[in-house]
Amino acid sequence: TRRSSDLNGEVYTHLHITCSNVKGQTFGGHLNKAFVSTTCEMIINIIEGCVDRFYDEEIGVNLFKF
Repeated sequence: TRRSSDLNGEVYTHLHITCSNVKGQTFGGHLNKAFVSTTCEMIINIIEGCVDRFYDEEIGVNLFKF
């Protein structure tokens, strides 16, 4: 089964998050993991097609493999 983004044959998600605190200040960035204590509303857009990734040891990040 092909998914939209793989790394070493496993699903690889690239998620961004925007959240706020009780003062209304907002924070954003990459979502690597999260713990939800009360409620969470999440929207995930799935893009058609397939893009693989590979880990580049020289620069230390997962790159697109087109």
